[in-house]
Amino acid sequence: MATELPKLSETPFSGKVVTITGAASGIGLATSLLLYERGATIAVSDVNSKALAELEQRLGTLPARDRGQRYKTTPVDVSDAVAVSAWIEETVNTFGRLDLCANIAGAGETVCNLEEKSSQDFDFAVNVNLRGVFNCMRAQLPHLQRGSAVVNVSSGSGVNGTPGHSLYSAAKGGVNTMTSAAAKEYGPKGIRINCVAPGVTLTPAMLTVGRVFLEPSVAATPLRRGSEPVEQAQAISFLLSDEASFITGVILRCDGGFAATGH
Repeated sequence: MATELPKLSETPFSGKVVTITGAASGIGLATSLLLYERGATIAVSDVNSKALAELEQRLGTLPARDRGQRYKTTPVDVSDAVAVSAWIEETVNTFGRLDLCANIAGAGETVCNLEEKSSQDFDFAVNVNLRGVFNCMRAQLPHLQRGSAVVNVSSGSGVNGTPGHSLYSAAKGGVNTMTSAAAKEYGPKGIRINCVAPGVTLTPAMLTVGRVFLEPSVAATPLRRGSEPVEQAQAISFLLSDEASFITGVILRCDGGFAATGH
């Protein structure tokens, strides 16, 4: 019997409601625009209200057929569980459902050795990068049905750790293992949960770090360049899509081959 191949669509997320955190810049911005272009109804959040307003304005300039109720922006601090829960409830009330989630919001830290870090540094790194993902997933999962998917964003630093970034590395490592555990818990319900762990990505935040960090990292990457944010967005889009219907519990290293070098 011949296998019938699925037909490809230019709008594979048509009819799907997607929440996206960290949506106003970098990987989150690229993901928001990509999923919207591919037909998704997007509920986007960011702690930066000004940047979020700029995203809303940008979405509003798209062709008239793409306007209306296909997007909603909400300022949210993902470390605030009450705010996250209210945002998810508002999303479901507005659009009637929740199908897919991209938990991208994150924050870096001051580069220094561990003994120079403060308790406040620890709390900030964990609250945004780990607790933020926990807050989102805890609020999202009760609304997800069979066939839904979640993609969290961690970092290659969360696998082997990056010197000077011990707290960020620890928090992102927590995202990786929380993703794996949750995938096992919710797999029997038909809900897929995966993670994208980016390598060096040329986001505005990364570019402010400067050449001292960027150049050695790029030199150690087999492709000899950093990723564009849209390349990470494409990985996120794939894992959210039906093309990844048999993939769950995966930590996808989208890093230009950096992991292959033993890092």
